[in-house]
Amino acid sequence: MHVEDQNDPTRLRELLDGTRDELDRLRLMLDVLGTVDLETGILNRNGLLESLERGRRWMSRRGDIFGAMVVRFPDLPRLDPSHPDDLETIKHLAATIGAGVREVDEVGRLDDVTFAASLADLNPGAIHVVADRVGQMLTKTSANRPEVGPFRIGAVEVLNAGHLPAMIVQTCEALADNAEGGHAAIGQI
Repeated sequence: MHVEDQNDPTRLRELLDGTRDELDRLRLMLDVLGTVDLETGILNRNGLLESLERGRRWMSRRGDIFGAMVVRFPDLPRLDPSHPDDLETIKHLAATIGAGVREVDEVGRLDDVTFAASLADLNPGAIHVVADRVGQMLTKTSANRPEVGPFRIGAVEVLNAGHLPAMIVQTCEALADNAEGGHAAIGQI
């Protein structure tokens, strides 16, 4: 930049706008390619899909059943992870769901109102136990944090390695959308 450009407000605004555009492009690339939400530190949609793909490959090799769970909070206001209170709410909800699943399972956030878990190496029929435990924990959280509102759970036990991760998540989302508030709708695919 030339010396005369350093004092030109129009030129400085153009440079600033160009820098902001580049940062937005880089953030988008990270969102598309990354598996962890940089603001919250939990898995994003890509990370959850990758975790389900690992379960699918493991099932192909060993035959182990795995599962997935989606938790929707339809009345949850839009949370901004850059705001400390909102970030704390996001992390609290993810931790509550994480406390209801096993250590080998992975929890993340699909969108503003939807969290999910990839459930590795399940015993047949165990999806009910996991969904009930998560539901009980979320009932307590909803009572203590009324701003969270009601939740709906959709969960599936995957019995066939031919199902793609995105389809597994879509099935869980559809089940969650049809579940009664505070309850789980469970299926097998």
